[in-house]
Amino acid sequence: MASSVVRPQTRLVVFDLGRVLVRICDNFQQALECAGIAPPPLPDPAAMLQLHDLTCRCDEGKIDINGFCESAAPLLGLSSQQIRKMSDSFLRGPYPGAAELVNELGDRGVMTACLSNTNDSHWQIMNGPSYPLRRLTHRFASHLVGCRKPGAEIYTHLERQTGIEPRHILFFDDVQDNVTAAIERGWAAHRIDPALDDPISQVRAVLSGRDLLADRAAAGS
Repeated sequence: MASSVVRPQTRLVVFDLGRVLVRICDNFQQALECAGIAPPPLPDPAAMLQLHDLTCRCDEGKIDINGFCESAAPLLGLSSQQIRKMSDSFLRGPYPGAAELVNELGDRGVMTACLSNTNDSHWQIMNGPSYPLRRLTHRFASHLVGCRKPGAEIYTHLERQTGIEPRHILFFDDVQDNVTAAIERGWAAHRIDPALDDPISQVRAVLSGRDLLADRAAAGS
C-alpha cells in the first residue's frame, strides 16, 4: 500500500498587500488619473530606470515619501505636490471581504501576517481603520525592515520575528519572483493572478483546500 504524504500544519498565513488584500493602481499613469491629474508623456527609458530606483529606495526606507516626491517630480515634469497626490491615490482601498477573511482565520486560531514592499506613506494609510492590517497578528513592511522581496533577508526576518518554521508558513503574493523566493525557503506559496481581479476568492480556495476555513456551504445549511 502506498504511503500518503502528510502535509505540514499551517501555523501562519502571510499575505502580500497590493493586489492581494489591497486594491492598487497598475502604474503611475493610472494613479495620476485617479488623482485627477492629466498624465504626462511617458518618460524616456533612463528616467523610468531612475523612477524605479527611487521607488526601491523609498520601499527600503532609504528615503522618505517627501524625498521621493521631490526627486520624482522633475522626471515626470510635475510638481512634488502632484507626485504626493499621485502616491496617495495609488491605494484604492481594501478588497471586499479582506477583513472578513482575516477575521475568520483568527477565529479558527490561525496566525496571520503581511509581508509587503511598501513605503512610509502607504504604510500609514493602510494602517487606518478602513484597512484590515490591524486585524493581522504580525505586520512586516520593507521600509521598516530595510530590504525588499524577493531578497532572502526579508523572509528570514519574518521567520525570526515570528518564530515560525518555514514549513508551517503559507504565503500569497501576486509577483512570481516573490512566490519563488518563498518556495525556495521551504514556505508553501501561491501566486494570486491579478488579471482575475478577485484575489480574496483565490485565497479562500487555497485556504479551504487546506481546511483552514470553514466550508461556507456547510456553515449556511
